[in-house]
Amino acid sequence: MEIRNKSKGTVLSGGATAARSFSSRLLGLMLSRPRDLVLVSPQEDIPSSSIHMLFMRFPIDVVWADSGMKVTGVGRKVMPFDPLKPGTWRIYKPGKPSKYVIELGVGGAEGTGDGDVIEFVPALPGQ
Repeated sequence: MEIRNKSKGTVLSGGATAARSFSSRLLGLMLSRPRDLVLVSPQEDIPSSSIHMLFMRFPIDVVWADSGMKVTGVGRKVMPFDPLKPGTWRIYKPGKPSKYVIELGVGGAEGTGDGDVIEFVPALPGQ
């Protein structure tokens, strides 16, 4: 699917996939090759849309959005967990309750900010 920033008229991703099941959300991009992924949280809240970077091999940009498709947080160049770098020992959370966690390659969130409206084309079922 394509992910667009409707507020800015830009494309965040031209080929993202959706992770809806518990196991696909849990795994996210761990131990995988770089690709764009939308994690669909079972609930619209902060704990369900929080992410970790354990077992990741590359940095990513992260965009969080609520069920109204409004951006609730952006993480740029989020680094993989490194036991020798305490700054990477954390859970990443949106600023407000979120339904969608969009994991992009570094630079994919460029120009996107809190309050922007995004869209998925074609739309995810149940969106």
